Amino acid sequence: MGESIGIRERARGALRGELADVALRLFEERGYDETPVDDIASTAGISPRTFYRYFGTKEEVLFGDLPPTSGDLPALLQDHLTRLGPWESLHQTLRHVAENIRTERGRWSRLLRVVNTSDSLRAGHLEQQMNLAQSLIPTLAPAIQGQAAWRDLRARVLVYTALTCFDTAFSHWAEHEGDIEMLEALDIAFATVPNADSAQS
Repeated sequence: MGESIGIRERARGALRGELADVALRLFEERGYDETPVDDIASTAGISPRTFYRYFGTKEEVLFGDLPPTSGDLPALLQDHLTRLGPWESLHQTLRHVAENIRTERGRWSRLLRVVNTSDSLRAGHLEQQMNLAQSLIPTLAPAIQGQAAWRDLRARVLVYTALTCFDTAFSHWAEHEGDIEMLEALDIAFATVPNADSAQS
């Protein structure tokens, strides 16, 4: 029984990936706003109703995989906080995301180009980042030293700064086909910011 469920999940994941590839190609050719769900479904050989079984919205075709999105990041951050300071914990948490995406530079480069052509997509990406920040801030705040009244503020600053480091490093890596590696880009981005762990009081 468990094996059959696993097979179904793999098949579902494969079709979801195929739909995302079809959608991305159409977005590149026609533009995101000019490509309705009906066209994506028709090109993929399925009905619009089937499309919505795999993606709740057209935006989700892009943002469902656009990193960092992992639902386990708060737990991963909490684990790092048992051994590391807040800033380095955020670094290592986002490094985990970077490790999972570094083999698909071409796909991410294409995806970012599509996002950057649409105001609605840029706004959606910002909303995604804000939602992720809100999931990380409550985990980080208790680990912040100093007056309790300022812990939430400091946690917000650190989380948003860390996500900016990730987003900037990710874009730089995806747009360059040279010797730049995602992990290296992320490490350099974090190193550019003075170490907030040593600045806590």
